[in-house]
Amino acid sequence: MLTLSQIKGVGDATIKKLQELDIRSVFELFSFLPAKYIDLQSPVAVSEAEIGALTLLEGRVDKISAVSPRGTRAFSVTFIDTLSTNSLSTSGQSSDISSDRLSNDSTSSDSLFPSPLSSNSLSADKLSVSKFKATFFNMPFLHDNFQIGDEYRLFGRLTLDKNTYTVANPKLEKKEKISKLKDIYTVYPLKGILGQNTFKNIMQNALSAVDASAFEGRLAKINADIIDVFCRLHTPNTLDEAEDARDELALLDMAIVLSMYRKLRNSTQKERKVFYNFNDFRVVDFINALPFAPTVSQASAFEDIFTDMQSAKNMSRIISGDVGSGKTAVAFFAMAACVKGGKQCALMAPTEILAKQHFKKFAPLADKLGISFALLTSSASAGEKRRILSGLSEGSIDCVIGTQSLISDGVDFNRLSLAVIDEQHKFGVNERRILESKGAVDVLSLTATPIPRSMALTFYDDIDISLIKKRESATSNIATSIASTVDEGVKNILNSCKAGKQAFIVCPSIVDAEGYDVMSIEAFMRSYGSHFDGIKTQVLHGKMSDEDKTNAMRAFAAGETQVLIATTVVEVGIDTLASDILVLGADRFGLASLHQLRGRVGRDGSEAHCYVHLGSASARAMDRLSLFCAHNDGQFLAEADFSMRGAGDFIGTRQSGASLTPIFGLKCTAETLTGAKEYADKYLGNLSLQELSALTRRSKSKVDAFLGELNKVTLNS
Repeated sequence: MLTLSQIKGVGDATIKKLQELDIRSVFELFSFLPAKYIDLQSPVAVSEAEIGALTLLEGRVDKISAVSPRGTRAFSVTFIDTLSTNSLSTSGQSSDISSDRLSNDSTSSDSLFPSPLSSNSLSADKLSVSKFKATFFNMPFLHDNFQIGDEYRLFGRLTLDKNTYTVANPKLEKKEKISKLKDIYTVYPLKGILGQNTFKNIMQNALSAVDASAFEGRLAKINADIIDVFCRLHTPNTLDEAEDARDELALLDMAIVLSMYRKLRNSTQKERKVFYNFNDFRVVDFINALPFAPTVSQASAFEDIFTDMQSAKNMSRIISGDVGSGKTAVAFFAMAACVKGGKQCALMAPTEILAKQHFKKFAPLADKLGISFALLTSSASAGEKRRILSGLSEGSIDCVIGTQSLISDGVDFNRLSLAVIDEQHKFGVNERRILESKGAVDVLSLTATPIPRSMALTFYDDIDISLIKKRESATSNIATSIASTVDEGVKNILNSCKAGKQAFIVCPSIVDAEGYDVMSIEAFMRSYGSHFDGIKTQVLHGKMSDEDKTNAMRAFAAGETQVLIATTVVEVGIDTLASDILVLGADRFGLASLHQLRGRVGRDGSEAHCYVHLGSASARAMDRLSLFCAHNDGQFLAEADFSMRGAGDFIGTRQSGASLTPIFGLKCTAETLTGAKEYADKYLGNLSLQELSALTRRSKSKVDAFLGELNKVTLNS
């Protein structure tokens, strides 16, 4: 395999400089993507150029100064702008693909791109826009090449000094002999460690030394495809070619990691060795015990689970359903079937209050079916814990409902076979693995965030999914509207409080963040806390202790607190009598999260209101929130959000607000996922996990971190 030292022009000193840029292999060299592309086929009039930007100009030599006799031996050439006659009718600013469209881990802020200063924004009529100056330092040998009347194309960074446009040491060619300043110019984020030309020569030599057709074996196809994409990314003929290459690299990136994910998933779907005895239990037995008739989708999910538990492989199923669709009843069926089949089961919820809520709802069914059950949380008394732990270990307790206390070292089971994980995105991979290590071979996960269809078809085609729909007769009792100002939203909540109702106020963050105009809990309390004098309020956020969070939610659920000011920690499905919710900075949330938050009110069926505060003036933000206000179908909103925001936010790869692929950090869209699935199906299915890992050429920790996010089934945007 080609090494850096084998590339022409790369010696020990250059290798050290490349290492400063985190480039230690040829693959990492290729992965160091341009931060910007500039089209050198479109020179601009100087009056239309951006001060501080790399700019392509054309001019005719008008004046040549003498070379200074000492120091930098500088001289200058004044050019008449040959495009200035068109500058009033055309806006020929050279187009580019900037770093926000082509980003990777290395493309952070760079001195190559200083922001134009507002003080330079002088009107064209105050400047000599028909002329510009090129200044040359330490290049006296160029002086005699210039002749009055010759026309040149020049490329350099444009500055404005004393009302004179200037470029220093520009690249230039005579207009009639242009050979280099006519294609796509790449700009790399080199931080001054290496020069642009030096780096480009290294890149070109490396690309020339790698013959993609020489690849053999099982990795030949994808290696050749990756090299081909790299060639077009680093030496594109057009901006469109560069953008297409970026999209293809994103596709290959996702295809590799998708294939790794599938291998890991398949390795966990082991052949069944724990069997149930269902001689005395059928689905209809559970339905007869219910106090209501199940919906068609609930009954279908019952059958899906029952079939899974009798299949040759362990169950790995997601129950996906909208807020209030009845997922809990499906979970209870799985628990009942497990116990009636002769095994133990455990349901793990993210909060104590939700665990208690499940315990209370499960009690009547368990009594009817003769199931012994218990509630295990951190607040249980020492005596109660000993009784429950003994019952689970001996097998006298069939089913336990609890929080993360269930995965404590002292919790042992007699015949555990099923784990039900509620609000599954709240737990990590480790929690699930611990339950599996205690005997849970079958796993049923619940998510109230509907899965976008294209996401499900791509990442979860090896996991069974049951979609639970609301009853067709169900209508929304929650009115949703946009609050254009915080004052308006607060006024609505105060009116609700005066009527004796409970309300949520949700903030995007806990504390203020420098440089971001976000209504945090800290900022809200500072600006509006006094408005709630005389009203019982409570703050709730993720940095509070578990005990404090539980107490805050318990007090609100019991009606002891009238207003709960919180972060999105409240999106977990606790039952309260709250009738109003105000979401501040709602444009910063995904539609799925907003839909979850909206589901926190009106849970008793009474009239309720959801107010979403628009923190951004952008048309895109308004369109998203208008769509949210107009629709109450979670599946529809999930699909819409997926189309608008891409895949990254759904799969837990959010970086600086962008939806990025895991290895190269490129923009990921729904189209990227679809193409990645097709490529993975066609070319990567026969590769081993080790071979796929080798294709990433990235640190194991980085890939593992991404795969860990995927294993959470993190669908909550």
